Amino acid sequence: MVDYIPFPVSDLNPEGVERTVLPGTGACEFTFPGGQGRLWTEMKDGALDGVSLDGDRWIGMDVTCLGTRAAVFSWFFETEDGRFCGVKMGVLPGIRTRIALPVSVTEGKVLFLRRTPGKLKSVTQGAPIDFREAVRFVVRSERAPGDVTFRVENFRVYGGEPDFPVEAKVLVDELGQKAIADWPGKTRSFEEMAERMRKVLSDPAPKHEDDGRSRWGGDLSLKLTDGTGFFTLEKWNGRYLLADPDGYAFFSTGLDCVNIDGDANLEGIRCLAGELDPDSAGWVHGEFFSWHRHNLWRVFGEDYNEKWREMTARRMVKWGFNTVACWSDLDLARERGIPHVTIMRGYPRTETYIFRDFPDVMDPAFAENADEWAKQILPQKDTASLIGYFLGNEPQWAFVNGLNIAAFTLECEQSSHSRKALIAFMKERYGTVDALNAEWGSDYASFEDMDRPVKARRFTEAGLKALNKFSEVMIREYIRIPSLAIRKLDPNHLNLGIRYAWLSSKELASGSEYTDVFSFNCYSMDPTSSIENFSKLVGKPVMIGEFHFGALDRGLDATGIRGVTTQEERGAAYRHYMQKAAAHPMCLGAAYFTLNDQAYLGRFDGENYQIGVVDVTQKPYEEFEAGIIETHREIYDIAEGKKPADARQAEEIPAIFF
Repeated sequence: MVDYIPFPVSDLNPEGVERTVLPGTGACEFTFPGGQGRLWTEMKDGALDGVSLDGDRWIGMDVTCLGTRAAVFSWFFETEDGRFCGVKMGVLPGIRTRIALPVSVTEGKVLFLRRTPGKLKSVTQGAPIDFREAVRFVVRSERAPGDVTFRVENFRVYGGEPDFPVEAKVLVDELGQKAIADWPGKTRSFEEMAERMRKVLSDPAPKHEDDGRSRWGGDLSLKLTDGTGFFTLEKWNGRYLLADPDGYAFFSTGLDCVNIDGDANLEGIRCLAGELDPDSAGWVHGEFFSWHRHNLWRVFGEDYNEKWREMTARRMVKWGFNTVACWSDLDLARERGIPHVTIMRGYPRTETYIFRDFPDVMDPAFAENADEWAKQILPQKDTASLIGYFLGNEPQWAFVNGLNIAAFTLECEQSSHSRKALIAFMKERYGTVDALNAEWGSDYASFEDMDRPVKARRFTEAGLKALNKFSEVMIREYIRIPSLAIRKLDPNHLNLGIRYAWLSSKELASGSEYTDVFSFNCYSMDPTSSIENFSKLVGKPVMIGEFHFGALDRGLDATGIRGVTTQEERGAAYRHYMQKAAAHPMCLGAAYFTLNDQAYLGRFDGENYQIGVVDVTQKPYEEFEAGIIETHREIYDIAEGKKPADARQAEEIPAIFF
């Protein structure tokens, strides 16, 4: 057992939070009104209440989220000048969960932390700091649709990683639905679920041609080219559109994760899952179990995968989605000629990394590995239904606003090819090290002396500005080298970019000259400003890789990144969003994330959002489904300027996401 030093929970100072001391237990209940307010305790010289946090120290608490919904539970270390670094976490309702994290999280080197039993997703937030600079340790929740109450006990500083006991309590029913709540339309039996699935396959199959669409889902009323046999980028009437392989105008209405999916990470939490058939097809690998897959297997037997493919292909046409987007079953798409995109696996690697997953792009090994990495496109280079490829998705290094990657190059303990290139760049820029020192506020003895780790983020504003110039060079190489490696092997398909999470700095535009399209994920109610900002920055058309909306009136109890009141409002939100995207002359399409609800007990990293078009029993959310169908019927009229983008905005609520 790991040694620990206890702290009285009652020593956490409430600020806008209601505290109830539970006599004789050592526990307190804290109510955050609407999720707002915070708890805090002072820190000084890297010590919490006089206890040093140096070494392999962990901070821990046992937390119970009271009520029936998951909630956000966050820890932050704050400095006197307002900088902070911490972790935002999700907690399942009604079970005592040990939340424990190493103090080293303040270094910010890891974005998504390893999931521990009982805890949902954990994401590092803020910017890296030295914990010795912290003056406060803060506990928070986050703005929520209602009050959030936690019972907190066993506040401790551990000498290392503690154990993670989980209170035994079954939280899901035999179909994988949330067991501790009810809602209208909840599936009541296996028989009800099976009848619904079989009906999808027995009804007449819809066809694209029935609604004026080409065989690819393009607009039969607008032919842009004679057709090249592949998707191409075209400009028509002052706007950008894709042309399908037969030359018809194509606006991509995509759906991410078109696969059976729903894998729940049960490592350490089997006690929350009830009895599971050891022979079920729901066992994916190790302790990962998919109730989505289990339910299909129970209905269709060993042929469940092909039955699911046929059912889903029919639904895609009915719903009007014309693109199978990222992390999908591409065999489903290729065998049926459904337009699709692919996302490249991994990214070219180097032995040394600059920050998180940013490689040493000036290392010759980066280009060599890019050539090998690019070969994964070869089996698809002649596929007509492939629109294009994404280089990657949401690189973790770009999750820090205003990140100066060149500054991190100087801070690395190890030397690197990129640092040596930076030194050469600055030598050419300044001529003498004295000129550089005068502008940066540094004390280098020579340019060669720059090849050692320093706290570069403490340089003057002028010095950081000069470093950002080299950040542009590094990010350009990060995009250029892999892009050219793929283009050599596949001249037929569009390079769709790398799907940044958001515009964390203007330097992200670097390298976009080597892609055909600039892509990003956009979790907003209206994508217009993001489309505008990105397209102006890079001067080329854009594609949105992810967005979604969840509600709390059915099924799961976390909304995802954007929340609305009801399933009907999800349909309204989808319609408003897609109309705005289609109406913008620089937008080529957007993909909704995702087909399926996530597993209630959490996927690999702990996300458990109510964001699917269908739930765990393959039942569509009918009101949301209706909004999707209505949106797609009119999407080309919107894109071609025949109809205004006048759909109303949905009623938004504070989102529950981690």
